[in-house]
Amino acid sequence: MNTRKLLVLVLVVNVLLVILLSPLGFETRPPTDLKTAGYIAIGAIFAGFILDLASIILLFRRVRLASSLAIVGSLLFFIPIVGNKTGSFFSLPSPPVINTLEYIFIPVLLVTLFLASKVYRESNPSAS
Repeated sequence: MNTRKLLVLVLVVNVLLVILLSPLGFETRPPTDLKTAGYIAIGAIFAGFILDLASIILLFRRVRLASSLAIVGSLLFFIPIVGNKTGSFFSLPSPPVINTLEYIFIPVLLVTLFLASKVYRESNPSAS
């Protein structure tokens, strides 16, 4: 399997994890317990989600742009994870399943960053 296909697979896993970490999945804390800084997390999650979806679509046509978007999207997901671990976004503690999913998400994001940077480098036209 080539690097581009692996990146698509990992981006799909990212999207699924974001859904599982949302109220559509296992997030049970009410929005009323969201702190002011929590809105930053929502923006980062939404932006990362959109960038990952765009990356999946663009990987078949504009590889360099897609890999760049995947890198930015993956970096954005660290904002809510770190904020959640520090208690900056919600006044209630994380449900255990959210903690577990975040610990799974971190290595997935690191793999995404590695693969996206590799795809970007491979798509770089060599200076001959």
